[in-house]
Amino acid sequence: MAQQTTAQRLNALQDKLLTEQFVHNTGLGNEVGFYIFDYAPQDELLVRARVPEIQQYTEKQLQVRVQNFDLFTIVLQFFEARGYMEKNFQMEAKRGSTILFERMQRALKLATNRDELVSYIGANYDSDAIIFLTGVGKAYPIVRSHNLLNSLQPLITQMPLVLFYPGTYSYNKLKLFDQLSDDHYYRAFRIVGD
Repeated sequence: MAQQTTAQRLNALQDKLLTEQFVHNTGLGNEVGFYIFDYAPQDELLVRARVPEIQQYTEKQLQVRVQNFDLFTIVLQFFEARGYMEKNFQMEAKRGSTILFERMQRALKLATNRDELVSYIGANYDSDAIIFLTGVGKAYPIVRSHNLLNSLQPLITQMPLVLFYPGTYSYNKLKLFDQLSDDHYYRAFRIVGD
């Protein structure tokens, strides 16, 4: 059997989002409704184009809100609001990208109890909405998916969350861009198979 294309899998995702099992988090064996839609990294632009369409279609069909949190946009807003963008550019020119990314992660307090991404999502998400997380590839290497999902787990409990992931999620392993291994994440379900 031939593997489905990303376009076919996006169509299957759209159908899956409309099922009672998905919307009401049933049949998960007491697990949280966290899902990963993994896709070939080279299909990033296709996925970016289709996510708003899927979001609108789902909202119209289910009469439920779908919120899309673009991780890269949230990170940019954080640094722009504090006037750090120019400082970041200067630091990268002087000290290199690795030091800049470490400092940005520290400023965002990632994977701590004061994580700025988690705080932003927590303050802005609607508990009656389906949550989409996008921008994972754009936010790398600042944001790590497994850390974010672990931190959001106690917060988002009512409605499902879908992480759009440019890479592979297989056997609880995240492999960003199909090249970079991330830590294991055991609590998410792969929402659409091959």
